[in-house]
Amino acid sequence: MSTSNDRWWFALFGLGRAGQWLYGTLFVLAIPVLAVWFVFLPRWRFSDHDEALFRAARHGDAAGVERSLAAGAHVNAASPVDGKTALCRAAIFGHTDAVRVLLEHGADASVRGSDGQSALDVAMAARTAEKDQAIAQNLDAVVAALRGAEPKR
Repeated sequence: MSTSNDRWWFALFGLGRAGQWLYGTLFVLAIPVLAVWFVFLPRWRFSDHDEALFRAARHGDAAGVERSLAAGAHVNAASPVDGKTALCRAAIFGHTDAVRVLLEHGADASVRGSDGQSALDVAMAARTAEKDQAIAQNLDAVVAALRGAEPKR
């Protein structure tokens, strides 16, 4: 016998107890599928070499960038978190040498992250907000390198 609390299932789906089982089963199966799709699959595509490349780019270690690329990191690999590339990481921190190494190895300066911003957009925004003159000069050099890498339109 169904109670008034169970009747919303019938009213919503019109299938009674069979519908409860069907939709409950689909819900239970959807959780692991969504976890694999949104959590594990991006991590499987982002290798340890890619992680080392991002770390080197973030810290401005041009030699580390070279080592990571030689070890098999993908120069245009996108972070599973925000879709940004190692070039964006190096650009936002003003690491000119790392930016140049990445560009020499074929990094695409026009790739945009999940937020729709390219490495040049990120570097220009950081430059606008920067108050320290030394860091601002580094960001100016990064912007110049990225502008030189942009395809002519």
